[in-house]
Amino acid sequence: MTDSNEFWHKLDRLVATSNLTIDRPKGTSHPRYPSFIYPLDYRYLQDTQAGDMANIDV
Repeated sequence: MTDSNEFWHKLDRLVATSNLTIDRPKGTSHPRYPSFIYPLDYRYLQDTQAGDMANIDV
């Protein structure tokens, strides 16, 4: 398996085994930029950590 394929395989497994939480529902405005309306549900993976120390956004 190439490094690229391994990355995507691990990412697929992480998403499949994590719970998704809707952080900002579709149609709501951004807290700092109220003119920006989310066209889709903005979610994150529970119990994960990204480089910014917050949960991984999806």
